[in-house]
Amino acid sequence: MMQLARSQAAGADQDGPVAPVSTARRIIAPIETPAATTADSGEDGLGKSLGDRAYDQLLDRMLEGVFAAGTLLQERALAEMLGISRTPVREALAKLESEGFVTRHAGRLLVVREVPLQELMEILHVRAILETEAAGIAAGRVGADELRALRRLFEAQLQGPLPDGGDFWAADDRLHGVIVDAAGNAVLAVTVRTLRRRTRMFNLKRLPERLVPGCHEHLAIVDALERGDGEAARTAMATHLDNTRRSILAKLEPLSGVRPGA
Repeated sequence: MMQLARSQAAGADQDGPVAPVSTARRIIAPIETPAATTADSGEDGLGKSLGDRAYDQLLDRMLEGVFAAGTLLQERALAEMLGISRTPVREALAKLESEGFVTRHAGRLLVVREVPLQELMEILHVRAILETEAAGIAAGRVGADELRALRRLFEAQLQGPLPDGGDFWAADDRLHGVIVDAAGNAVLAVTVRTLRRRTRMFNLKRLPERLVPGCHEHLAIVDALERGDGEAARTAMATHLDNTRRSILAKLEPLSGVRPGA
């Protein structure tokens, strides 16, 4: 686990002034919300809650280095910066903490961790082991109607413009969920779903270059499942997850100090 960079404001109160957050105030635009949106946790009119939108903005700035490791994240200052109440900011920070991007310092202060690249690589390694095996077991077990529906989803994404990240994730999640369920091992299914949530932040929004390759990789998995070819399903899944790992590594390596291939 990567070591937390030392926060210069380790002894500051959670709502006290801290320079890094004040600097970022000039960079992050307020979240625009329709008049009908509630101040706390209502949706933005596009089906995404204010907490989700706050999460997206904060995570983007962490990945871009605007919020460096060790930056103290003040709930009130961030709420003012984003132009929303503290409730959705609190939700966003809780999610970032659960994913390892934020940690508690001195027992209560939330600070930005160094990008947990090593942890993400370890998660993807475990996912590759489990999901590759699940794909091999699932070959021949998934219903033909379900596979045809999945094929249509991925082919449609290849035909149209860049889809919404949520749509891409929904199709991706459906395929991976179908596979682990078909494998018939409840522990495996729960474990894979938990690990997938830990890497969900790297969706199409942050890795748009993965759209076309990802769709082709998904279709290769569907092909193997349709044929009932367990070995081909394992190979297709292993290729898909390795390419995902490489894309995340390329995204985070400049921010983490880890050399490619590490």
